[in-house]
Amino acid sequence: MGKRIRNFFLVTAVICVLSFASNAFAQQTPFSIENMPNVVGAAGGMIPDYEGSNNYQTGAAPFFKLTYPNTQWYAMLIATELYVNVLNHPFLRLGPVGEFRFGRNDTFDVDDKVLKKMSEIENTWEAGGFAGVEFIDKENPRNRVSASVTFLSDVGNVYKGYNISLNARIWREVLQMMDVSVGVGATYADDNFMDTYFSVSEIDSEKTGLNIFKAKSGIKDVNVSPAVVVHLSKDWHVGVGMLYKRLLADAKDSPLVKTVGSPDQFLVGLGLAYSWTW
Repeated sequence: MGKRIRNFFLVTAVICVLSFASNAFAQQTPFSIENMPNVVGAAGGMIPDYEGSNNYQTGAAPFFKLTYPNTQWYAMLIATELYVNVLNHPFLRLGPVGEFRFGRNDTFDVDDKVLKKMSEIENTWEAGGFAGVEFIDKENPRNRVSASVTFLSDVGNVYKGYNISLNARIWREVLQMMDVSVGVGATYADDNFMDTYFSVSEIDSEKTGLNIFKAKSGIKDVNVSPAVVVHLSKDWHVGVGMLYKRLLADAKDSPLVKTVGSPDQFLVGLGLAYSWTW
């Protein structure tokens, strides 16, 4: 069950019914977490077995956002990511981020026989911060544009590196009970991150038959994520969305992706949320 949750924060962000449009983000909504002062819910969907896999499985994850009354201060959980906005500002967002990143070990329900022979990668904690902007239409708050950057560094001494994500999203009301959205994003990962998750060592090559490969830093991926949110009532909302992610550079060229996986990654999800005001 752990692996199923590992990447599901991406699904949650994608279906934005629950997430805050841009990853802050994570990747990151009209009713959504970002435009509701208080919201709680859960999402379920289909995710790859691992980043770069061509096998898929189902998963589920919770989320919430709690805002201090009459301010912009909030705490927001998106699956394994926790954001805290410390700026009480009409459009600027800034604060710390913490994330639990699952590794690659025998607790993961990975179907690929080759991957099961790879050396284990332990779970780890990441910490960092996010900064962003959110411009809201004063006449209709359901129309908004947001953008953010998130920096995360390994504090669990597993991959000993960092990654940086950039995201942007636009929301528009199309019907009284419906909003649509599209987001774009990209992720940069340093040498240590790429080496840990995409390299194939000499030992792993002997175990799996995959070619030896040393992954270097670079733009790991780009993505696009359309979403639709339907407001069932003032308090209840349902959303559906998809994220298409294209792995790039050494992530795409890794034998874990090129030989036994796919650089084209798809995530689809459906979520239900309840919102309220204090």
